[in-house]
Amino acid sequence: MSTSLNDNPAILSTLVENGLALYESQLKAALEPEHRGEFVAIEPSTARYFLGQTATDALVAARKAMPKSQFFLTRIGKSSAHKIGGHGTRIR
Repeated sequence: MSTSLNDNPAILSTLVENGLALYESQLKAALEPEHRGEFVAIEPSTARYFLGQTATDALVAARKAMPKSQFFLTRIGKSSAHKIGGHGTRIR
């Protein structure tokens, strides 16, 4: 039976912590000047990363190169990969 990251919050927490730490300490300064707004999928244990114009592009490239790995995803130059919300009520 396969186990997902959602089944083990400690592994998920470690993935996020390590991915964010790697981004902040090594990748942020290198990526932000030329790739602001793009997405980066990071494999923290190897420090490999994959860029994409969309989250899907970055994750597909990452999964193709490292099919058995888990990735931390963020948007370069932003505080989070995505935002939750919508438009206000439509005025007609």
